[in-house]
Amino acid sequence: MKAPLAHDQVAAITASTGPVANQVNTAGWLQLLTRTARTGNPLTAAATSQLVAAGTVAASDGLELSAVLSVWSTVGRAVLTAASAESAEWSHAGQLLEALGVGSSALATGFGAARDRVVRERAAVLGLLLDAVLGDGDEAEVLSTAARLGVDLAGRRSVIVIGAASEASVLRLLDAAQLAGVRDGTTVAIFSGRVPRGAEPAGLGRPGIGIAGIRSSYADAQQALHIARRLGLQGVVPYVDVLAEAVIGQEEDLLTQLVASTLDPLRTTRAGGPAYIETVAIWLQEGLSIAATARALGLHERTIRYRLARIAKLTGLDLQHGDDRFRLDLAIRGERLLATQAQPQRG
Repeated sequence: MKAPLAHDQVAAITASTGPVANQVNTAGWLQLLTRTARTGNPLTAAATSQLVAAGTVAASDGLELSAVLSVWSTVGRAVLTAASAESAEWSHAGQLLEALGVGSSALATGFGAARDRVVRERAAVLGLLLDAVLGDGDEAEVLSTAARLGVDLAGRRSVIVIGAASEASVLRLLDAAQLAGVRDGTTVAIFSGRVPRGAEPAGLGRPGIGIAGIRSSYADAQQALHIARRLGLQGVVPYVDVLAEAVIGQEEDLLTQLVASTLDPLRTTRAGGPAYIETVAIWLQEGLSIAATARALGLHERTIRYRLARIAKLTGLDLQHGDDRFRLDLAIRGERLLATQAQPQRG
């Protein structure tokens, strides 16, 4: 059969598919598929390799794969229409369709390989940026570098640190974060809005402004994760929720003295022990509500009142006085920290 397409039909394909047709080898593709339509021969290995290379170039040029494949399929339809119109006995339609399929796969393969390389290269660059953001370099320079890379870190940001993140959690963080990566064996992500929640132990820092705020939030998040591990907490643990533990945990000797002087009277009494400590801990947690404490423990309200009275008598603390309640709360939190000190950390 004669060549079914004239040069003016390249312009028709360009008009149909848009400017992308001028950025790929439309004329070469016409010749390639016309040859298959004429002979019925499949695409050669060399031709397939050329299409893989074309896909790579298209990705590097920033073209969309769907647009490239649209040009390829439009060329195929034009060849098919021209061949069918020229000869009613033309019998290579099946071979042409097979060539179209092989060519589409080749273009997609080259395109995907190029995109994967670009993604890997950008991930490496962003990893270096994350190190700079969390390091001690010049803040203005780091902010400028981030802006050139299309990462906006100038506003209010908070940092989350996950000790051992699943693949699903990492992908979720990467999708939602301004910047994320691995640092010092943890997954770190910087957010401008709501932080995704997950089951893994994680520390969440207080929001801050600019690079200095991000670095401060990162320190918060690391401390919150450390405490979450010690206490066996799961999920995202905001730094503000464990601020008391962060403060009292800095002076272990003083903490040991506080715990002993406050809670030992409850441990040594015959009727006290863990039940009294659990009762007052829940009472404090429930906002001093007798009813809520009774529901949480499955006990009668009279029992809760009796236990609180005994606790006050044994410790010498006035539970109606804020300072005494604060001391008791610190002692209970401190006991939890000390109890987990020797245990291996998780996450």
